[in-house]
Amino acid sequence: MSIKCIALDLDDTLLDKNKDIAPEDAAAVKKAIAAGYYVTLATGRMYRSALPYARELGMTHPLVVYNGAWLKDPLSGEVLGAWPLPLEVAQPLLDDCLSRGIYIQAYVDDTLWTERDCEEVRFYSRFSRVPYEVKGDAIHHLPQAPHKLLVIAKQVKELRAELEQKYAGRIKIVSSSKGFLEITAPGTNKWHALQVLAGREGFTDEEIMCVGDSDNDLDMITHAGLGVAMGNARDSVCRAARVVTAPNERHGVAVILNSILTRQVQVPVE
Repeated sequence: MSIKCIALDLDDTLLDKNKDIAPEDAAAVKKAIAAGYYVTLATGRMYRSALPYARELGMTHPLVVYNGAWLKDPLSGEVLGAWPLPLEVAQPLLDDCLSRGIYIQAYVDDTLWTERDCEEVRFYSRFSRVPYEVKGDAIHHLPQAPHKLLVIAKQVKELRAELEQKYAGRIKIVSSSKGFLEITAPGTNKWHALQVLAGREGFTDEEIMCVGDSDNDLDMITHAGLGVAMGNARDSVCRAARVVTAPNERHGVAVILNSILTRQVQVPVE
């Protein structure tokens, strides 16, 4: 197998618990780029949240963001693919949640919309390092289809089942973090966006390596030529992966990248 393209998730994969990139992981990514690998990010985050990390690492290729709902070139600014949640689905779902006091936010044209200023949006803003806009009643009249909707709640299992039943065939729900329900269009996932990118760049599925840890990484890890789960990944992701590397807090990205670069398996020391 000859790997040419490497797609990395951010949270709990490339990022540590403080939402920073450890020097060991940064060095490995930069080394892979210098060696000629096509390295990019594939994340559920907003484009404006992912872009600073891409710049920090010297990435210049299009970024997969919003769980695959948007594909954008950081150099030209060109949007290479957009698969938003249709407005006729997004607005009723948004209104339904808000009417019941369920916190939900919308992503419109890479801007974070919230109905009111509250702890949930402040928490999200802090860790994603992006501003937010308090829209009040305007959130009930979205101007365009959002890239994604996000519910933040302590108990989401029952709500997820309810929404998946009520909007069956019209939405997809994944969870990248505890208490998060990320809602996109049905066919949206990171792997689909990566295939669009691969078609532009001439990669085959077998030439793509994907690294991740969570529910929203499952499609790309299952279908990539080399699917890699972090040591801290969910059990379902580990089962789908061909390789399990070290956890993010033990520089799992560096471990797998250096293994690929040197063609040797690195065993982390406890």
